[in-house]
Amino acid sequence: MAETDKFGGLFRKIGDTIHIGAKKFKGKAILSSKFEESSGESLIHRVKAEENDNFRKIDGFIVKEPENAVLLQSGVLIGVAGSGIYQLEKSAKHPGSEIIWVTKREFIIKWGTPGIYTSDNVMVGCWGISRMRIVNPRNFIMNVVSHKQYYSGNELKNWVKQTIIAAVKHVMTRYTVPELLKERRSLEIQTRSELGPESSRWGLELVGLDIGGFKVPEEYETLLTYEIEKQIIETRQELAEERNQLDEVSEKIKKFELMLEQADEMFLAGKISEKRYKELTDKYSSKLAKLKAQETPL
Repeated sequence: MAETDKFGGLFRKIGDTIHIGAKKFKGKAILSSKFEESSGESLIHRVKAEENDNFRKIDGFIVKEPENAVLLQSGVLIGVAGSGIYQLEKSAKHPGSEIIWVTKREFIIKWGTPGIYTSDNVMVGCWGISRMRIVNPRNFIMNVVSHKQYYSGNELKNWVKQTIIAAVKHVMTRYTVPELLKERRSLEIQTRSELGPESSRWGLELVGLDIGGFKVPEEYETLLTYEIEKQIIETRQELAEERNQLDEVSEKIKKFELMLEQADEMFLAGKISEKRYKELTDKYSSKLAKLKAQETPL
């Protein structure tokens, strides 16, 4: 569902930044996520009207970076809110209404397979690391979380891990042992392709999948050692390139954060109209969100 300023008449966006929104809501009751209190373990923070005595007194809610908020009315999706501050209308303060904050931070899944028979009938083990994040909060809430009040990162990792292992095993059976050791990148690409549709259905994006290594019979150890040494050289080159890219991302983040602050100051000082302020913050917030998605995973 596309994000707009109004969502079924139940809530509406009134600010793109917490700084401006807080001034508009000064002295009023505002809901926000509680991820900090759970030490980042939970992937969601859920507030239901019928379970919160103060829900009727709430004036609005905040969605921080990196978060989304999913709003439901009697189990029906009303909208998905991106970062910003929102006013909650009276019609949204009745039993059946709920707000679910969903983190967009990346999480890491470590996995390993038992012995798998390759196409040349040799048993080989494999292990690695995958990185995922929630990109479609609607699908994640509807198809994964459902009615659960709490959903931890470990709960999702344990569930997704089995799907990753199944995909790796299926792809590995197409290769001989020498092919596996020499064509690791091809194995990674094919596994990502197999996981794509299922991940999308769950509202997840497979950011990366890296094969860490293989457990092979003794007669293949020499070939494995050679391929490992070759990979170390390639990895060092890739890390150097990634460091340069991260430095560039960090500089761009600082730039857009400064531009947002300047837009706040200009609007509060009456130097630009609210329409122009919204245009600027929409533009800068969008660019900033994309850059922050590239930051260090959980």
